[in-house]
Amino acid sequence: MNRDLLRDLCAAAAAALLVVTAAVLGTAIENSDGTLHVNWPPLYARWGPHVGPGTPAALIVAVAVVAYGPRLAARLRWGALLGAAWVTAAGWTWSLALVDGWQRGVAGRLTTKYEYLQVIDRFDDIHGTLRDFTRHILIDSPGHWPAHVAGHPPASTLSFVLLDRVGLGGGAWAGAWCITVGA
Repeated sequence: MNRDLLRDLCAAAAAALLVVTAAVLGTAIENSDGTLHVNWPPLYARWGPHVGPGTPAALIVAVAVVAYGPRLAARLRWGALLGAAWVTAAGWTWSLALVDGWQRGVAGRLTTKYEYLQVIDRFDDIHGTLRDFTRHILIDSPGHWPAHVAGHPPASTLSFVLLDRVGLGGGAWAGAWCITVGA
């Protein structure tokens, strides 16, 4: 076994150990006082593998990356490689989101009570809201933020406020923004 392979295996094992540790600790915290509100710590989700409209595209992207990715990455110049990596990541992420269809997978994803779009109207005065942002993080504080707003820096929410201000409000634009920019 060469050094590079050993290093890669150690990194993968460390990552797996980190995820398992987070899951075990999260489960212990949830079982002891029920404060995480999740079914599979550290994820705020449920394990429910399924297929849908985006499944064929996800499979095509996965097979293409495995079959052609390493050779293409070795041949491309740095700038072209960055572009190809972004296109691939965007295709993969869009296809996974669309497994649940447009409404459930993209347009409705950020509109639940735990998400950013629920607080857009509280940003009428952006400077004032940013100044007082930390006063609403704790769940016992008056007018506390929803989970994702409280758990992320205010710039995350501000991006959705700005999208709304330029006429791109709502779940569809917010979902498209997250998928495209996140890739």
